[in-house]
Amino acid sequence: MPELTITSFNCHAGLRSRRNGVCAPYDLEAALLGIDADVIVLQESWTPDGGTAVVRHVGEAVGAEVFELRFGRARLDPWPHVPRDGGGLGDVGLAVLSRIPAEMQDRLSVGTVVGDPTPERGALHVVLDVAGTKVDLVGVHLSSRLPYGPPIQLRRLAAHLPPPGRPAIVTGDCNLWGPGVEAFLPGWRRAVRGRTWPAGRPHSQIDHIMVRDADGTQVLHSEVLPALGSDHRPVRATLRVP
Repeated sequence: MPELTITSFNCHAGLRSRRNGVCAPYDLEAALLGIDADVIVLQESWTPDGGTAVVRHVGEAVGAEVFELRFGRARLDPWPHVPRDGGGLGDVGLAVLSRIPAEMQDRLSVGTVVGDPTPERGALHVVLDVAGTKVDLVGVHLSSRLPYGPPIQLRRLAAHLPPPGRPAIVTGDCNLWGPGVEAFLPGWRRAVRGRTWPAGRPHSQIDHIMVRDADGTQVLHSEVLPALGSDHRPVRATLRVP
């Protein structure tokens, strides 16, 4: 059976956690190039006006395909901030970088929640070709408006997920602890268990790679990677798909 290594990483737009009122940049391109994975699902990917997202530079450097879903206008300073007046210095969103053949399938709606500064959230559905086996991959970044935001959006997402019949993966920053994600996505389980946030001294896992029991997907290896500069630590799993 073919194998697939996938990483999910909230990169915080290439900025470190705020210290003394300032979010200093880190080398996101080097961080992404250093991740050993067939597929990277990147949350808070930043595209500056008149420029190119770092994930695009990495894709070109390694010959990988890049798929993007932009959530809306944003400013790096202060970060995170998504202005509702449409102004800003760039766009923030979700990206999938695949070193294996892949094709865009759909953009899935998770709707809005009250008080979320990022109103246009969604999920990105990409179909991977893993040594001839089709695998559905859904990358997400859910609201941080606790306690109601992530459960509402997980319910909405569940209704749009690909049906059983071939292997599927849901991964991203869910802004919710693992038992809650499993409760709102029945039939799915965590491939990685470990604390991911905040990166410097993590106490919670809110970044997940979910696989479906009905698919027969096996988890060969899983881990939380060391801090790379963001306020989240990446999660990585090697999977064997039927």
